[in-house]
Amino acid sequence: MRIAVVGGGIVGLFTAWYLEKEGVETTLFEERALGAGSVHAAGIIEPTTAYRTNTFSFLRRVGRFWRSGTAAFRRVDGTWLVESLRQLERVPHERMEPVVRELSATSVAEYRALAETRNDFAYTPGGLVERFDDPSHFAEERELALASASTAPVEARPEEGRAGALLFPEVSWLHTERFVARMARELVRTEVVRQRVRSVKLDGTVSTATSSSRFDAAVVCTGVGCRRLGVPITGVRGYGWHLRTRGTVDRATIFVDRGIAIVPFGDEIKATGGWDFDLSRSPFHVDRVLDAIRREVAIEAILDFQEGSRPCTPDGLPTVGKQDRVVVATGGFRLGWSFAPALGREAASLGLGRVGNDPFLARYCSSLHSARF
Repeated sequence: MRIAVVGGGIVGLFTAWYLEKEGVETTLFEERALGAGSVHAAGIIEPTTAYRTNTFSFLRRVGRFWRSGTAAFRRVDGTWLVESLRQLERVPHERMEPVVRELSATSVAEYRALAETRNDFAYTPGGLVERFDDPSHFAEERELALASASTAPVEARPEEGRAGALLFPEVSWLHTERFVARMARELVRTEVVRQRVRSVKLDGTVSTATSSSRFDAAVVCTGVGCRRLGVPITGVRGYGWHLRTRGTVDRATIFVDRGIAIVPFGDEIKATGGWDFDLSRSPFHVDRVLDAIRREVAIEAILDFQEGSRPCTPDGLPTVGKQDRVVVATGGFRLGWSFAPALGREAASLGLGRVGNDPFLARYCSSLHSARF
């Protein structure tokens, strides 16, 4: 059996990894470096039930980011916008909560297992603190968090100089670049083709500028690029920096009202931010995001910079589905890394023909079609 994986981000890497473990002849297409569209993320792994975007609560949060200068609105997918408005405050599917809980549990277990084998990617089960400046926002989020504490344990606590904080003790984090390097070493039998894919057809044909080949299945994990295949999805750009700072950071921290996150790695930190609803590939207002980070940490040196685009469905939750010989796996949004192992496993199982479409996960895949990229 021959299967193509289009896109070498974190979901594509896990998909290829699962296929290789099954002994499948796997070809992974990625025009840039492996993980290029994913490594900008903070690498926070959250055992959560859901992070929905089709709610008034989310819209208020984005409004706060916009006022703080870490969010912007430039260009969004029209189909995504219409569907987002249509689904506002609607629960996506009755199976949402159990399926998302299973995705989360599967992913957390996989990261732990990989770290137990060899922790060469700084996997750290150190907990997460969310800090709030706005009292009404803190009250709203505290109520939501405590309501779901049975699946995602949380502790509300006061914090001097802020409205309050939420501690999530079961959250972990990892070094995204080191993890991608680990996955690249694991893929010993997967053929990696460093070319841009020009088209994918429903019959499994994948074409580049120099070749065209028909596979038993083509799994497309190109994030926002999956909109070309008919998935209603838009991009929310994010930015990440490795920094040296004065002072210490002892655990992953999200400054919720600023839309930035910080995680520690020895003598450096990873700082991320940016909520730019923008389908272009040009970084936008990066300096304002970095200024927001500077207000929280004293930066001594900027070691590197990465950027990428979070794929967001109309409800903000992932989608995985199959039509003919094409499988699409995308839509993790801000929990892309948290869901990646489970999404990769589901995509691989669909490609192998072992499972059918899940009614919830495949909710945006009923109109998949052949496409040029």
